[in-house]
Amino acid sequence: VVKDFTTCLILRMRSVPALDSTALNALQNLTKVCESKGITLVFSHVNEQPMKVMKKAGFVALAGEENFCPNITAALERAEEIIK
Repeated sequence: VVKDFTTCLILRMRSVPALDSTALNALQNLTKVCESKGITLVFSHVNEQPMKVMKKAGFVALAGEENFCPNITAALERAEEIIK
């Protein structure tokens, strides 16, 4: 649930083994909606195959490489930086 005061949204991706074009399209749409509302998306633990798909499509550059974190601890730290 996104509230009016939300400035950061963490997507925990550790249970996502693969990403297809439909899922990537949905993430791109989510990114656009979040940008329009001033919300930064932070990705946690993106597995190898989804990361390859995201990089090839230019999605990592779109979302910001700094918003891709190796684990939930790093993602929470990134979120702290964003909301300060």
